[in-house]
Amino acid sequence: MMPRITSLTATDFRSLRGTVTIPMNSPVVLIHGRNGAGKTSLLTAIELGLTGNLSSLSRLDPQLREHLVHKEAASNKASVSIGVHGLGVDFPAGHFDIHGPKLAGRPALDAVLTKHFSERCYLAQSTLARLLEFYEDKGVNGTALTRFVKELLGLDALDALIDGLHDAGNVRRLRGHAVSFWDIREQLPSLDDELSRLAKELAAAEGQVAQLMQTAEQLLAPHWPEVANFSAEAMLDLLKDQSQERELQRLTQLRREINDTVSQTQRVVSGDAAQQREAVESAAGSADAALRGWLETSGKRMTELFEKLGGYFSDLPSPIQSRPEYARAHTHRAVTAEVTRCAQVQRKDQAARERVSSIQVDRQGLAKRLVEIDKQIVEHSGEAGQLAHALSALVPHVHTEECPVCSRNFGEVSSSPLLGHLTARIASLTQSAGLLSALSQERANTVNAIAGRDREISVAQAQVLTAEARAEYGQRLASLEQALLALSALEAEAKVGEALFGQAANAAQALASINAGDQQSAAIRDSAGRYATVLSMASIGASEPLEAALERFLAEVLARLARLTAKESARRDGEAALRELQLKQQHTAGIKVRQLERSNARRGLHAAKEAGERAMEQARELLKLAQIERSRVVGQVFNDSLNAAWRDLFVRLAPDEPFIPAFALPQAMKGEVEAKLETHYRDGSKGGNPRAMLSAGNLNTAALTLFLALHLSVKPQLPWLIIDDPVQSMDEVHISQFAALLRTLSKEHGRQVIIAVHEKPLFDYLCLELSPAFEGDRLITVELGRTATGDSVANTVVRDWKKDLAIAA
Repeated sequence: MMPRITSLTATDFRSLRGTVTIPMNSPVVLIHGRNGAGKTSLLTAIELGLTGNLSSLSRLDPQLREHLVHKEAASNKASVSIGVHGLGVDFPAGHFDIHGPKLAGRPALDAVLTKHFSERCYLAQSTLARLLEFYEDKGVNGTALTRFVKELLGLDALDALIDGLHDAGNVRRLRGHAVSFWDIREQLPSLDDELSRLAKELAAAEGQVAQLMQTAEQLLAPHWPEVANFSAEAMLDLLKDQSQERELQRLTQLRREINDTVSQTQRVVSGDAAQQREAVESAAGSADAALRGWLETSGKRMTELFEKLGGYFSDLPSPIQSRPEYARAHTHRAVTAEVTRCAQVQRKDQAARERVSSIQVDRQGLAKRLVEIDKQIVEHSGEAGQLAHALSALVPHVHTEECPVCSRNFGEVSSSPLLGHLTARIASLTQSAGLLSALSQERANTVNAIAGRDREISVAQAQVLTAEARAEYGQRLASLEQALLALSALEAEAKVGEALFGQAANAAQALASINAGDQQSAAIRDSAGRYATVLSMASIGASEPLEAALERFLAEVLARLARLTAKESARRDGEAALRELQLKQQHTAGIKVRQLERSNARRGLHAAKEAGERAMEQARELLKLAQIERSRVVGQVFNDSLNAAWRDLFVRLAPDEPFIPAFALPQAMKGEVEAKLETHYRDGSKGGNPRAMLSAGNLNTAALTLFLALHLSVKPQLPWLIIDDPVQSMDEVHISQFAALLRTLSKEHGRQVIIAVHEKPLFDYLCLELSPAFEGDRLITVELGRTATGDSVANTVVRDWKKDLAIAA
């Protein structure tokens, strides 16, 4: 059974509002609807359900996925489901749920079938007008048209052979492929240079070996005469057990001990004098007596003073512990700092009290002023500005001396005019009102100033000491100032005491050194006797001075050290020369090995180069034969298959067009097969590119027939043709021929055809032309529309073949 699309369900997808379900299990499915009814959305849903992407529209809008859900969808999501039959159990159906720009689900086709569907089965409305442009746009792998042609030609193996042999035509092109051959060409000159360099290195290394052997013999012969005829290995074996390091270390230690004994002897001998002992003992006694006298007088006074100061300071040093002047100076600094602090506290307290007194006097003045202001306010409060305003209202009514209030003659009581008297009274009342306002403002300012003085008094009183604290600071300051005077007076006595402490300590140390010298004298002579045994020399004689014996031992040690140092130095230098000689011998042997290897490699490379050149000649001959064969196959397929099919389809739909589109036949045998388009005039001459030579209607016809020719050129993997409104710019003749072509594709070639059209008369015409023609044949028509509420609706009619009884009769 041929594969077939069986059903489609779309919910809130693009312009389809609500859910639309359409059966499609028919050889031909015709879809009609006015603009905006959802025809393109329906075909796009088929593409999404089958392939999982929207390649036909993504060329126009890379952000298309953000607009797949209908703008008025209540749940802001959409879905697409499509049924497929005849592809096996691995391809049952495709379904996608769409949430905003995100797709979730699986397509009905795998990657291979998806590619075939997008390129050979589905022709979108947006693609038809620009199909030739899309086919001829070059990408990374060439144009889409070139890829189709190569697939049709089936020249993959032959192209691979030609591509593989292309570099054999020129040795420079072998760098990236025949790496070994190019390496051989480059290695031969370098091998010749290296062999020449190795010969020079060998001669130099052999000369260095001879020079090092001579140097080793000169160093070792004075100490080991037997090495004259030794090899380098025999010399090293001899020197291996000749190290003098241990004996040198022993003699060096012995020299150090003898020098120490000489120094000790000199110290002991100089301290044995009896006169020096008596002087030291006398000095020690005098120092002790002077120190005790100081401790009973000055030391006692300092101790009593420090005990009094202990109540104020907790960490004072002791004045009778070897450094009384240090203790006095330290305490003097501490007491001075405390006196300064107490004086500062008293000054701050005095300043705070004076500040409080000054502010209180200022406040009293402000209070008196407040009382005076209150009195003035009372005096003027009886007179108001309202009365002055009322009298001013009477002025316009005074024309004579008769009072407008009491109707009396004002001239009877005063010689001044009534109007003048009234004006003077108004002025007096107005002045009183202004003065009352100024007093009120001044009273408010005074009250605020008094409140500010009260706050300043509170702040200043917080800094005033209490009577107890003030008395305590006064007593503390007096005591410390008195102690400070006493410390200053004791400065000279403290310095004397510190000097007495130092003299007593020095005398005690000198006396201890004298006492130790008597015991060391005898011990030093006994210890020096062992040097004679160690050095195998004569022992110290009874009358031999100790200093002379030690000088004899020291001279012998120095002589032995000089001899052993020279021998050890010769051994080390000789061994180093022999080690370097061995390295040079190894280097010489390595050079000889490399010479042999390079000579053998050079012979092998020459043979390989000759073999490679023979292979290249054979490859060039094979390349020429492959190019000839490819040209033959390309010409045959272009003329007999592609161009024939395209020409037949185009002439069938556009019989009056003089220019026939065709594939340009490649002329060169070499290089890639590149599919290009051209036109042929009916007399056989060539024209330009179809996009430049054809009218808009015939250009669409050329694109449509090219799409159908590529679809029919090879056995289809999917026998489906889905075309969106293919009759754009077609006249009646084109449409009639196109309907016949669709009928042929469906009835004779077994294609499932799904066509969407816009015009109703064309839809009705196609329904008639593509109606079922034999038993088992079927036609499904779908008319898209919308309900009163705007939901999409699909009126589907399934038309099966029925036997016409009248005609049969």
